[in-house]
Amino acid sequence: MPNRYAPAHVCKSGCNSAKNTQHFGSAIRAEFPLLVGLGTVAIFLVVGSDLNELTTRALPLLGVFVWLFAVILWSAMCVVRHADCLAIKLGEPYGTLILTLSAISIEVVMISTAMLHGANNPTLGRDAIFAVIMIALNGLVGLSLMLGGLRYREQHYNIQGVNAYLNVIMALGVLGLVLPNFTTSTSGPTFSTEQEIFFASVSLLLYAIFLLIQTLRHRGYFLDVKEIATQHSPRHLARVRSTGFHAVMLLLYLVTVIFLAEKFAIPLDNSIEQFHMPQAFGGAIIAALVL
Repeated sequence: MPNRYAPAHVCKSGCNSAKNTQHFGSAIRAEFPLLVGLGTVAIFLVVGSDLNELTTRALPLLGVFVWLFAVILWSAMCVVRHADCLAIKLGEPYGTLILTLSAISIEVVMISTAMLHGANNPTLGRDAIFAVIMIALNGLVGLSLMLGGLRYREQHYNIQGVNAYLNVIMALGVLGLVLPNFTTSTSGPTFSTEQEIFFASVSLLLYAIFLLIQTLRHRGYFLDVKEIATQHSPRHLARVRSTGFHAVMLLLYLVTVIFLAEKFAIPLDNSIEQFHMPQAFGGAIIAALVL
């Protein structure tokens, strides 16, 4: 009797082994950008000082700039991919919140390191935020509406959620980008220390209220009532793994991007100096990486 069922057992074991090997190979291919990012991190840990010295010349500077830009952009796209998978696992609006916090973390680190590295671009933070608003509201939203209209003819969206987002963005945009032009306590379009504290406090308060609206009181504003969870295609669901896996990979990609962002600040700052680029170029590059 045991011999009778042995072939089936062996076949089942072999099939499971082949399936596990296939899944492992698929995971390795999907996370290949992480290997590239970690390899780049290792290179900069070992010979980072030598590479920084090479960036004083135009051609090596261009090579290091393109190399780091491509790796950071590739890793940032993987951050979005894993955040999107977590959004599917956890549901909205928590998925959007995870993606937002991930993008903000990358942007804050890149702006901070770039500003701390060189004193020739003190307005980098303002330029980056302005570029993000312009690219997001004009570029990405416009492109999404155009492509969505061409494919689906008519699109459905939650107008209440859109209004909530736009109200917060416009309020923060006016406070941070417009109001400094009309203050008289300091010379130039800048805030005084008291005004900076006020602006930071109001920004935190507005975002805290927005989070309460998004996650608790009016959560339905940020959900698509016509969306059915079972409508996801099998191909998309096949890429979604466990919550722990995507959370760990998201953190690994974030750490990689944050480390490389610190290294990217040097060639970015040197590029602005050597190629006589406008000061807003740094903000546009950071916005492009984040978005």
